[in-house]
Amino acid sequence: MLRVAFCLFSTIAAYAATPLFQASFEKPNQGWSVERGSAVPDAAVLHGNNKSLRLEGSKTGSDALVRFAPVSLTIGKRYELSGWVRTEDLTVRDVDRSPIAIGATLSMASMPFDVHSASAGGTQPWTRLTLKFVASRAQDQVLLSAASGGAITRGKAWFEGVSLDEASSADAWPTREAVQTFGPAYRYPSAGWIYLHIEGAPYERGYQHGHLMAREIPEYLERCAADLGSKEQWNQYRTTANALFLRGFDREIMEEMRGIADGASDAGAST
Repeated sequence: MLRVAFCLFSTIAAYAATPLFQASFEKPNQGWSVERGSAVPDAAVLHGNNKSLRLEGSKTGSDALVRFAPVSLTIGKRYELSGWVRTEDLTVRDVDRSPIAIGATLSMASMPFDVHSASAGGTQPWTRLTLKFVASRAQDQVLLSAASGGAITRGKAWFEGVSLDEASSADAWPTREAVQTFGPAYRYPSAGWIYLHIEGAPYERGYQHGHLMAREIPEYLERCAADLGSKEQWNQYRTTANALFLRGFDREIMEEMRGIADGASDAGAST
């Protein structure tokens, strides 16, 4: 009886551990198709003794996108998409789209272009990416991409071990450890983005925003300054924007902007 029970338990456990979807890159186009750029199985770059899928942009400059065959889901049920990615000098540029182009990511076809896993760029060793979501369609498709929203200027990305599993409600996101708070405001990472909640009067909202985003705000300003040119040009643009637009904003917006600046400064940000 004990042996029968053990065998039954092992069978159930093995069944439960079977992913709803699992990609294989042992052969070209095995259940997947290339929509943009190029993607080929790479026997020279292995992960866990398995071939990886190498994604690169086209010669004319584009992103890279791979789409898998449809998989059946249950609307309202939680799922987790995961996979391993490695990058080598992966560099991307924007192509008139906001927000900016991203590196190598996992996503689902039903999702807006700005909802995806965390991304990997530059040169990174094998890194596990995940994306938890609630199904909104009875059928959906897994997407692998590099430079979504832009184009690959150089480098490449490899994917392996891509799978889709049902997720327990016990794994609900965000966890307590992932949430940062400041008064009634809070933030947490979500699908490669930062979810920020603020509330109150305009200045209070701005102060909460600046305090919780004190690290990202200077990074964003540095990126804008670099895109516009030299520091002298950046200062000229700021002066021009101040003269032409700043006094045209409503008082509420001005107060919130002042709060953002004060909150970020008090939290240690500097530009």
